[in-house]
Amino acid sequence: MRTIKRPLLFVLAALVCLLMALPCLAAEKEHVPGEFEFRIPKGIADAQVKLWIQKAATKYGIDRFLLQALVEVESGGDAQAVSPKGAQGLTQIMPGTAQDLGLKDAFDPAANIDAGCRYLKEQIKAFGDVRLALAAYNAGPEAVRRSAGIPPIPETQKYVASVANRYIVLKTGKNLFSFSASAQDLGEKPKK
Repeated sequence: MRTIKRPLLFVLAALVCLLMALPCLAAEKEHVPGEFEFRIPKGIADAQVKLWIQKAATKYGIDRFLLQALVEVESGGDAQAVSPKGAQGLTQIMPGTAQDLGLKDAFDPAANIDAGCRYLKEQIKAFGDVRLALAAYNAGPEAVRRSAGIPPIPETQKYVASVANRYIVLKTGKNLFSFSASAQDLGEKPKK
């Protein structure tokens, strides 16, 4: 039997976790290229936002594609975004959470990304599961604790599925619905 390289095992483990979320993904539509394009203020380049994402991801030990997926799903890359519930900026941080995180200006893209990444890291540490951390990011940690899992809130279930799907697209270039773990996908040579 061939040995699989360690990074490949991590990718496979992540895929297994995401596949467990398939019931939530049933209603999720396929990704359309360009659907999550960044909409950032004039004078700030898309490349700069991606650098801020990379910097925060490295600082807090988060996969940069996961953080980028979160930003794209949360705000579509709009640094001036404000949700109907009052969440602000690229990572859509609520004012109370921003205050807890010491974020003075939620519309400062670099500071917002840093704070959002830090908050996501806190949720991952608290719940030990990326899907639960994403649910806590969206619905709040108490909702996840009360539910002992992803809360039965359609918006939250769709959010977790959307971020997971976007993460897979960014990480592998494939949509979760069309992903197949063939030998070729895993970088192995086909058996003859």
